[in-house]
Amino acid sequence: MSVAEEGDDFVIISGPRIAGDAPPELLTDRYQIISLLQTGGMGLVYRARDQMFERDVVVKVLRQDRAMSSTAISDFAKEAQVMSFLSHPGVTPIYETGVCRNGLPFHVMKLVDGVTLREMIAAGRVETAELLSIFTDVCQTMAFAHTKGVIHLDLKPSNIMVGEFGEVNVMDWGLAMYTRRQSEDDVWLTRKTVGGDQLSPMPDGGEASKLITRQSQINGTPQYMSPEQARGSALDARADVFSLGGILCEILTGHAPYEGGSLRKVYQSALRSKTFLSLERLRSCGLDNALVQLAIHCLQAKFSDRPASAKVLAHVMQAHQTATLRSVQSDMNRFFELSPDMFCIADRNGFFVRVNDNFSRVLGYSTDELLSKPFIAFVHKDDVAQTIDQIKALNEGRPVIRFRNRYIGSGGNHITLEWTAKSIEDEQLVFAVARDVTEGVSNEIAIANAEHVQNSIEAERRDLMSG
Repeated sequence: MSVAEEGDDFVIISGPRIAGDAPPELLTDRYQIISLLQTGGMGLVYRARDQMFERDVVVKVLRQDRAMSSTAISDFAKEAQVMSFLSHPGVTPIYETGVCRNGLPFHVMKLVDGVTLREMIAAGRVETAELLSIFTDVCQTMAFAHTKGVIHLDLKPSNIMVGEFGEVNVMDWGLAMYTRRQSEDDVWLTRKTVGGDQLSPMPDGGEASKLITRQSQINGTPQYMSPEQARGSALDARADVFSLGGILCEILTGHAPYEGGSLRKVYQSALRSKTFLSLERLRSCGLDNALVQLAIHCLQAKFSDRPASAKVLAHVMQAHQTATLRSVQSDMNRFFELSPDMFCIADRNGFFVRVNDNFSRVLGYSTDELLSKPFIAFVHKDDVAQTIDQIKALNEGRPVIRFRNRYIGSGGNHITLEWTAKSIEDEQLVFAVARDVTEGVSNEIAIANAEHVQNSIEAERRDLMSG
């Protein structure tokens, strides 16, 4: 979205126009265009094949209808500069820049296969804890950017990509503003002006949160936009902090900070900082109070009332993740110790990773003995084949429910265990609960034998009477 100043009014320009279906012709045969991935406000994004390194990449080309704007051309070039400057796992690496045959600039980036945070939230199938983990990674990426003097200015769920292996990338740096160190003694602030970028010297050692940039025009996404960004006022890292607070607000409550029936109404809400409803939703969402207060802190109308930079958010979120992990570990330890069942964790190589004390009580082996051998070594030889079948089912993602096999106890006795187990794909582990049902099986056998004897007697009696 772009909001252009026109007299005393604001004109909202939205809904990107597609610049044709023809793929770009690059002035290099290294990249073979495969397909159009998406159309953004600034460029067309293509999947391409890097024939030199035999890998798929992204080629982003400036849209034809933006090519007449010097600001758009400058922003497109600046996006590549910022991404190159920010060497961080959360920022997509850029490989090359160039121009097409028609003169339009392009740049080549790493392809991140995955889904956006917007898609994950909309699907409604992702646990809040996982969304918060992704948000923590975003905060850490932005903390790094802010320490380098870079402000993003368009942070939103659709600009956060989560790869197929869980890697989190902050995308679309086309609106970013940043500082550049020209020498050991000078720090320069890139400042947007109507005529283009202008460099103004700043004292050495200035912090990113104190570097304030004034906008020549208003750019961004109104649903997550700080009031000062909506007004076209001076900006610093706290504009990003507001947007991060907006993303956290949506994770916690299911709603962005501003909502409305039209883009103009949403923008007017941002302009007037109408966050009352969002703050009320946060206070009543019933989730972790520390996270609620963090979101409220970030969404304050006055930028001076917000955290100074994303470093504060990264610290709070990391502390929350650590506390949550410790709580889970504590609960797991208590469960291991207090569970009346035989509870264990096994790896995909067929070894117990952890067993509770009930295993030693039932089987008679020490914990060290149980962990030192493949668990199949303790299974009765007549039950090995069917046990391996169940292991294969777990490896294929299917749960095991009430499966019985016999283990050989330390005294050579046979103990029948009933198992329920599930594989945790991401951890490459199997969680299982077993119960000793030996007595029940013996009773079942005794009952079956008694029924067999009774049936035999009844059959003989019928034969005698019929004879």
